[in-house]
Amino acid sequence: MPKTLAATPTTDIDPFTGLHKLPQALADISLLARQQSSTQTLGIVSLFVPPSPALYRITPEAGHHLRAALSQRVMRALRKQDRLYSVSNWEWLILLPELVSAAPLTLAMMKVRTALGDAFETLDGDHLQLDAFCGGSAWPDDGDDPIHLAQSARIARLHAASSGSGALCYQRHMDKTEAGQTRFQTALQQALSGNQENPMSLHLQPQVDLTSGACSGAEALLRWQHEDGNAVPPHHIIAALEKLGLRHSFTRWLLNQSMQCITALTEAGINIPLSVNLSASDLLDVELPDLVMQALAIWEIPAHRLLLEITETMMVEETPQVTEVLRRLRQLGLTLAIDDFGTGYAGMSYLQRLPVEEVKIDQRFVRQAVGTKRDREIIASIIQLSHRLSLKVVAEGVENQETADMLWSLGCETAQGNFFSPALSLEDFIRWYKRKQVPAT
Repeated sequence: MPKTLAATPTTDIDPFTGLHKLPQALADISLLARQQSSTQTLGIVSLFVPPSPALYRITPEAGHHLRAALSQRVMRALRKQDRLYSVSNWEWLILLPELVSAAPLTLAMMKVRTALGDAFETLDGDHLQLDAFCGGSAWPDDGDDPIHLAQSARIARLHAASSGSGALCYQRHMDKTEAGQTRFQTALQQALSGNQENPMSLHLQPQVDLTSGACSGAEALLRWQHEDGNAVPPHHIIAALEKLGLRHSFTRWLLNQSMQCITALTEAGINIPLSVNLSASDLLDVELPDLVMQALAIWEIPAHRLLLEITETMMVEETPQVTEVLRRLRQLGLTLAIDDFGTGYAGMSYLQRLPVEEVKIDQRFVRQAVGTKRDREIIASIIQLSHRLSLKVVAEGVENQETADMLWSLGCETAQGNFFSPALSLEDFIRWYKRKQVPAT
């Protein structure tokens, strides 16, 4: 079994190969990339054994034995510092730290494929010849985001299989981006750097106390208008940034812009917390707590003014690194919230285990709660559970007075949605807040 960085829950280990799974691999990519010197490269290899009639004919027990034997062969072909992970039944991920350049990636993939060249003896006594295809990507040449790097290696592996070459390193043309998409991505990169007439910005949506009517906080929401005049949905922006391997660069932009917003609010006499959304990639970045701490210090902003939201679905598979990142963020004095609660699979166990102080009920339940008894009961259950655990509750997607009244009757403290106000530019938000003339508690 490869060395690990910390004790890992048994649910993160493949019971048949003894290897860690993909979530641990992504966390390790983030950590190992930042341990490389300026002259070193981290290589990522996707290894896949395609299904065949012979492979389908073996028993499940023989399949488990075969996967374990294949894993052992690969391990023997690797260096001491390399790491192997089980992604799925017939897919593995390999991390190759301390490479002098991206060039040794091809040699490493050839070595792995050679190690798998001899037939395997199965539990049934047969000898089975397996095909294997490899694709490689390299940090920092192919991006700085763990998920993006793993995806790039997989894309290269798909091209290796279709071309019959067996092993290929990732090249940008493999994404087969259309001309229009290329222009969009170029404009997005320029918007991220600020060198564009319409740069990306943050708009603020108020969060309102349902008892007093005071604005008790705001959520920072991403906005960008393309050169064609159309507003680009935030999830399209994030998807494009991740495809470009720029998620970490965006996170740094997001923190800086959030600090500027908080500073401007303070100067306007508005001392409310600002909520910012984190991604799965952010939680895999072991340097995130240090980055947040530095940003707070540079802008001289107290930690309680920044609230970080984590979507429930991204926490379905935890790793020691994710748990440690969350713990360190909480130690800084930040408030952590679980966003979109009720849409994932985590539920009560995550509320009990993670250092969160706030739960945000997903708008899909809220918008139908007045007319749908089932959604109303789900909301009531979330509120009751959260209060038993001393957690604050925020409801998203409130569109009318009837929904706001229903939420208040169920014990929800805070809500946001177009009924109170849509997301506003910083200047418009300050004007909206002052018109309310109700001081936040």
